[in-house]
Amino acid sequence: MSAALPAVAVSAGYGRGIACQLTAIFLFSIMGVLVKGLGDAYPTSQIIFFRSLPALIPLMLYLPNQGGWRALLTKRPDLQFLRASIGVVSMFVGFYALANMDFASYVTISYSAPLFGTLLAIPFLGEKVGIRRVTAVLIGFSGVVLAAAPDDSGISLYALLALAAAFAYGCIMVVMRKLGTIDRSAATVFYFTLAGVIAGGVLMPFEWVTPEPVDLALLAGVGVIGGVAQIFMTEAFRQAPTAVVAPFDYTAMIWAVPLGYLVFGSVPSVQVIAGAGIIAAAGLFILYRETQLGLKKPRLKRSSL
Repeated sequence: MSAALPAVAVSAGYGRGIACQLTAIFLFSIMGVLVKGLGDAYPTSQIIFFRSLPALIPLMLYLPNQGGWRALLTKRPDLQFLRASIGVVSMFVGFYALANMDFASYVTISYSAPLFGTLLAIPFLGEKVGIRRVTAVLIGFSGVVLAAAPDDSGISLYALLALAAAFAYGCIMVVMRKLGTIDRSAATVFYFTLAGVIAGGVLMPFEWVTPEPVDLALLAGVGVIGGVAQIFMTEAFRQAPTAVVAPFDYTAMIWAVPLGYLVFGSVPSVQVIAGAGIIAAAGLFILYRETQLGLKKPRLKRSSL
């Protein structure tokens, strides 16, 4: 991939961005394991509340380095509300699915988000997507079907919910393309996290389960780890172009397989691994094509956290 993008990938200075992204993906993988492990004992609303509230701590500590409270100002509250709403729905559906399915399978299905984002950009952003990218999307979805139906019983309800969460994240990608040229990333992260606190806090009292001290620490850890991971990911995209950083999203599978085995004793099927490879290949090709086309257009200034 780096050889195909010499215009953006040769700088040694991008190493920090890559390291930040690798750290973020690892931390998000750990967070996913905690969410799955806690999902059997605690309602999704409670997990989302704890995923959100403690996440504000690292964000507030990082904020002074990014211009202080001014970084939270927004010029498009309507888009921030839309992004936060879709994000909360994606979390509810995704966390519920994750709690009830194989960890590696969930991670694999989540890879389909960029495929949805590519298709949704056509009607909502007016982007022109050529036959090669459309073909890559179709090939990628064949990998999703392969990974989501690893046996003869067909696609499970939880796999469909995981796919719905990926679709929601694809919608978020489209909204983020607009917000990225308007507001700072700090504002987007803050309003999304605040929405999670509110949504989880409203529903949580109706299904509250009092956690043991160890579980309480793990629940808080979900939020802190998620918040730190978000900062690392934002910093990654500040340090290096998307074309350099984004491909490392797929290293999540490197962590999903051993973590799934060590923590849950699950081993992904050959179909799941094959599906992951197909989806990753399709996603990388789409990124490559978008980068090629982007180099021919005037660049927009990228917002930073």
